[in-house]
Amino acid sequence: MYHATGSSFARLRPVILVGVAALVLVGAILLWAPFGTRTPDRPNFVVIVTDDQRWDTLAMMPAVQRLLVDHGMTFTNAFTTTPSCCPSRASLLTGQYSRHTGVFDGSAGDAPGGAPAFDDSSSLATWLDDAGYRTGLVGKYLNDYDELPAGYIPPGWDRWFAIAQPGPQVRYYDYWLNENGTIVKYGDSVSEYSTSVLREKAVRFVGADDPFFLYFAPIAPHPPSTPAPEDADASVDPGWHPPPSFGEVDVSDKPGGGRPPFSSQDGAKARTERLAMFRSLLAVDRAVGAIVDAVKASGRMENTYFLFTSDNGFLLGEHRLLGKVWPYEESIRVPLVIRTPDTIATRSSSEPVLNIDLAGTIAELAGVRPGLHQDGRSLVPLLAGREISWRSVFVVEFLGHAPGVPPYEGIRTRRYLYVEYGSGDKELYDLRADPFELRNLLGTRPGRPPATLVQRLHRSLRLLTTG
Repeated sequence: MYHATGSSFARLRPVILVGVAALVLVGAILLWAPFGTRTPDRPNFVVIVTDDQRWDTLAMMPAVQRLLVDHGMTFTNAFTTTPSCCPSRASLLTGQYSRHTGVFDGSAGDAPGGAPAFDDSSSLATWLDDAGYRTGLVGKYLNDYDELPAGYIPPGWDRWFAIAQPGPQVRYYDYWLNENGTIVKYGDSVSEYSTSVLREKAVRFVGADDPFFLYFAPIAPHPPSTPAPEDADASVDPGWHPPPSFGEVDVSDKPGGGRPPFSSQDGAKARTERLAMFRSLLAVDRAVGAIVDAVKASGRMENTYFLFTSDNGFLLGEHRLLGKVWPYEESIRVPLVIRTPDTIATRSSSEPVLNIDLAGTIAELAGVRPGLHQDGRSLVPLLAGREISWRSVFVVEFLGHAPGVPPYEGIRTRRYLYVEYGSGDKELYDLRADPFELRNLLGTRPGRPPATLVQRLHRSLRLLTTG
């Protein structure tokens, strides 16, 4: 064994002192640096949230198919827990049910809703920003955002390009943007089409420093579903065959006994609206392609996650309805595709996943801790292909006020949809036997379900909604 003599120690002393000083310096840096200081290997995130897009429309988006679906995981049973834009978006940014975010409605009114109802002090943006991420929102935030102080930017956002026109109107032209605190008015020229303007701002954002979190939220395909000028006559409809629920003949077992808003939707009107929605999505599709190209050009594809979803679905004549909010499949089901950096082939999962799962998923992938209690679950195990026990039931709720839609609480299981309305109406559908939700087993028709089944579903609902 080697032992240092006095002379050899003297010769080694400067080296030892330099080494000790280096260790002290490294230790000081580690102690001083806050948790979450960004490092080069932290992943980037591009979250794309469309407005009112049905889950069955992805086939009309070739860039999304080629760049995301073909290289990602498609969740074939993805849902929003509240099928209304603002409650859904608040849930996506927090990982919480509407009952916990306090955003019950699409806009302020008889029930808390829109941006004024949202406590934005803790969200996915603040968690990532505190961890050193460069965060940016481009597009729709929440309705009634214009009622907040002029130029207001919520906590956690480093770059802010939010639609800020007064009221709930959806405008593809003649709109306002809050651009990093300055309100800018856009007109009606071809170059000012909203999806195109937002696309260019998103492309510029992803071209800067790592790590970044982009929340890109165009307003398409929300009605009036105005397409870009070059898409006005695009041939995109592959032919639509209305489902058995379209123009449902007998809606007497639906809430209100078939009173308004249930009305006969003629096929021509539904086809026209569907075609307009498809055409408005083409500009979104090009925007997705441009954003992916920008990430590729910056050399970040191997470290970037892309998540594509919508805030809610849309009824196009099913059950004689045109719109959302109702707890039916066309309203609560949404597209969800996640492209991971290591995905080389298309995959899919049929597990029931929710909009409230996305905040926790991104937080886990980024290595940060959510600042709020999570009602959702991280999708990381599913993305990794691990065999785990997954949820078999989730809450579907609307606690706001919409024309003709009573507030409701319900649960969706793998087999049943059970809903209790504030009006006293109840609905129960056996989705295995009745996938188009035509026969309410708690309605007026003969053949009521076993009382034990109803009691079990009621108990599950109360258990999930009283926490």
